[in-house]
Amino acid sequence: MDDPRWLPLESNPESFNKWSASLGLDTSPPNGYHFTDIWGLDPELLQFVKQPVKAVLMLFPVTPEYEKMRKEQDEKVLEEGVEGVEDVIYFKQTIANACGTFALLHTLANVDVPIKEGPLTELFAQCKDKTPLERAQLLTTAKELESVHEEAAQTGQTAAPALEDDTDLHFVTFVEHKGFLIELDGRRNSPINHGKIEKGLLDDTVEVVKRIMELTKSIQFNLVALSPATEDD
Repeated sequence: MDDPRWLPLESNPESFNKWSASLGLDTSPPNGYHFTDIWGLDPELLQFVKQPVKAVLMLFPVTPEYEKMRKEQDEKVLEEGVEGVEDVIYFKQTIANACGTFALLHTLANVDVPIKEGPLTELFAQCKDKTPLERAQLLTTAKELESVHEEAAQTGQTAAPALEDDTDLHFVTFVEHKGFLIELDGRRNSPINHGKIEKGLLDDTVEVVKRIMELTKSIQFNLVALSPATEDD
């Protein structure tokens, strides 16, 4: 039996907001949160991102240099473990091309934002006493989630790729947990702890992004923030 495969999500707030709102995220002001573009890494551009930022999603190229670093980090995690992530809801990605949905799930499962009771809240409740792989198995039978994913993938600004196509771009998300900056990537062995947050979630994430950009020698990155919805958006 072939492994499950979904259409990749495009990295744009419209797709993310449609996906999230369809599953219960309150994206309306004054109490809701929505996804919005981060236009650049300069301090002047970061000031346009509404605070408090609850998460930063990153789309980036998977290069040989990045893969070497990832494998070294994963081996270290297996040997030493990771501090401060014991109760993070983390999914192992077992569905091809679904890293965008996994990044959204990792985000909404681990941040304090208003989500109406429904498929997402039920899924997250079921996840609490499961392993990362068991959580992933829940997703393979979550037909409503798959349907919402497919619809969101078709609303991108470019034509959706064929289902059998692979992509060399990958999504991860960064959230705050117990004062730490946590990276969530379903391809990893566990969440990654980047240390105590010092300047703020957005600024500290940008420092990590800059290091990855330097490593990959690429500018093919896209960043999206989960931030407060306001009347002037």
